[in-house]
Amino acid sequence: MELWPDFEDEGVEVLEGNPKQSGRIDWGSVDGPLAVGVWECTPGKVRLTNPFSELCTIRQGRVTVTDGDGKESAFGPGDSFFIAQGEKSTWDVHETMQKAFFFHVDEGS
Repeated sequence: MELWPDFEDEGVEVLEGNPKQSGRIDWGSVDGPLAVGVWECTPGKVRLTNPFSELCTIRQGRVTVTDGDGKESAFGPGDSFFIAQGEKSTWDVHETMQKAFFFHVDEGS
């Protein structure tokens, strides 16, 4: 996997720590409309607006995702979840985590 841009360079607010992201695209493109790949993040806490709709499955590590309404959900290896494009969320990565993902960018949104 290769190191990806710093969160701040992508308009993501870092709330705690100095999380770094890396990943790979196995199919499609980061520019959309579809992509499949693996993403990894070191511990830290970030707040973002999801730029695409995404189905994730945690492969390793632990993360707590808080949605825009304040609902917290904890995920670990084997857990899957969906986040819609435009949804605001906070990701608290407790230990280096890795997820497999499928995303779709709706160009009309």
